Amino acid sequence: MTTNWWQDCVVYQIYPRSFQDSNGDGIGDILGIIQRLDYLQSLMIDAIWLSPIFLSPMADFGYDVSDYCTVDPVFGTEEDVLLLINEAHKRNIRVLFDMVLNHTSIEHPWFIESRQSRDNEKSNFYIWSDTIPNNWYAAFGGRAWTYDTNRKQYYLHSFLPQQPDLNWRNPKVVEAVFEQLAFWLDKGIDGFRLDVINCIIKDEALRNNPKIIGSRPRPYDMQRHIFDRNRPESHQKLKMMRKFIDKYDQRMLVGEILVEMPGEPELAASYLGLHHDELHLCFDFSLAYTRFSAARWKKVAKRWYEAVGKHRVPTWVLNNHDLPRIISRLHGNEEKARLAAMFLLTQRGAIFLYYGEELGLPNSKISRSAMHDPLGKRYWPFHPGRDPERGPMIWNTGEGNGFTTGESWLAFANAANRYSVENQELETESMLQFYRRLLALRKEDEVLRNGLCTFVDTTNTHILAYCREIEADQRLIVLNMSAKQITCSIPMLQVKDMQCEIMFATDGVRPEQIESPHAITIGGYQGRIYRLVDNR
Repeated sequence: MTTNWWQDCVVYQIYPRSFQDSNGDGIGDILGIIQRLDYLQSLMIDAIWLSPIFLSPMADFGYDVSDYCTVDPVFGTEEDVLLLINEAHKRNIRVLFDMVLNHTSIEHPWFIESRQSRDNEKSNFYIWSDTIPNNWYAAFGGRAWTYDTNRKQYYLHSFLPQQPDLNWRNPKVVEAVFEQLAFWLDKGIDGFRLDVINCIIKDEALRNNPKIIGSRPRPYDMQRHIFDRNRPESHQKLKMMRKFIDKYDQRMLVGEILVEMPGEPELAASYLGLHHDELHLCFDFSLAYTRFSAARWKKVAKRWYEAVGKHRVPTWVLNNHDLPRIISRLHGNEEKARLAAMFLLTQRGAIFLYYGEELGLPNSKISRSAMHDPLGKRYWPFHPGRDPERGPMIWNTGEGNGFTTGESWLAFANAANRYSVENQELETESMLQFYRRLLALRKEDEVLRNGLCTFVDTTNTHILAYCREIEADQRLIVLNMSAKQITCSIPMLQVKDMQCEIMFATDGVRPEQIESPHAITIGGYQGRIYRLVDNR
């Protein structure tokens, strides 16, 4: 039914520092990822997304790029990357890179030249001012303006002072950025995840942001970010980028849209373009910030579907390198985590998984003294930092947990052996095997990938139920998001005289068993996928 791979894909995000170390330095690398491609293939994923691997002084661990066309030696070489692309493609796995285009490192040659004078070729590649022109704050603390003694002006940085913002109003910047994309597209990369892409254009007059009561204690959250992101011109630039990337066959852009908490799905969806002529996909994180309940998840999902519409593609995600892992947010409740996975993998559109999610891997416990993340260092204890969700992958029960033969750059999760791939491969009911079965079902079932989604009413408010359908072919997903066994009915299906044939169940119920929509009995924190059979 679909003609573009990204419309129903499952993408597996890898934080390279923490996935697999091949040389014993305690930091994951490209050759390590290559070693694990067979494992990734066994998950039946469609693509991998690598957090930044480009040359960087690592002030923000790769999200401060000093050369977009050079691989940082800590991760390997360009030859390693080309080998990764080739080996992944052999296994029908596409490769996406993380491109940080709102800002660079202060060590990028563009900034080094820009700060030298006010009239050189790169002088307007960044945003400069003689004075601090407004009340903008940086997301990582302090004013968003830092004085440069060379140029004797202030430069704008939305994050760290080591991450100056590019001036996307300068056509030469846009041209230079597109050249960096072309470098990797020409080498076979399949697309890009675009970091905070809605921040690329700032208000031309640099006006003050309105003050608000913030959701968190940092000054950045005490403003409504009207003038330092989401400017109308951002859409113009993304339309240009879309035209550029569409010159290449079957390439994809997925954007991170920085929004106010707990999410603004309509704003995120706007970056797909009214005519789907901007990003191919974009993230909405509302679900990740929503408490686990049938009513709340239903409300959030319906709002996201309505924002995207039937002719654009929604993207679904529960974890990433900036979000606490789902199992930790659920306080270690594995049954809830399985239910969340079933919800995620039975939605229409593109699904993004975070490495270790398929193992039920929790956050690592990182002491303040062992913290690397600049956000955590500044705001601890109000913000625990992002290191806990970036803990190493756990492959086996040996020393270094199969991740490294050296000393890991971050601590492993507690009780690491329990979560290892080695152990879970041997257990038929492990979280890993659960994900594999669910991913296989999604891969083989067109309705679960592409069918329209309609949420249906039930006789119990703790039940989340929805139908996926392509013409007369229908699936019913029923999730009990409470701890108690529930017997409920689906009134809509009773009118249609339908029966429910079990395709998949979290509670071990035999597939192909027939149930009546008049009385579906389902255990606490259990879920089922049904094929609907018309009795008429």
